[in-house]
Amino acid sequence: MLSACASSPLSSSESSGVSVIRMASNQKCMDDIENNPTWILSSKLLSEDQKQKKKREVCKCVGDNAPKMFSKEQLALAAVDSKAKDAYAALAATKTSATCASEMLN
Repeated sequence: MLSACASSPLSSSESSGVSVIRMASNQKCMDDIENNPTWILSSKLLSEDQKQKKKREVCKCVGDNAPKMFSKEQLALAAVDSKAKDAYAALAATKTSATCASEMLN
C-alpha cells in the first residue's frame, strides 16, 4: 500500500499545482493576449470569430506548457499560495505566449 504512494510521480499538492498553474496561466493569457506584439501582428487578417478561436487555442497552449517551467516544489507552492500562483502564472504566460501565438497562427 505504501509503495503505491511512493511510486506516484506527483503528490496531490504538486498535481493540484499543475492544475492551478495551467488554469491561472490560461486566464492570464486570455487577459493579456490583446497586448502581445506577436498576437497583434499575426491576428490582423483574422475575422472576429477566427480571432476568438485562435485566442482560445493560443491560451490553451500557454496553459498546457506553463507547468513544464516549474519544479515540483514550485508547483506545490502554487497550489497553496495565491501570491506564488499569480507570480508563476504571469511568468509562464509571458514566457510562452509568443511561442504559442507563433505556433497557432502559422
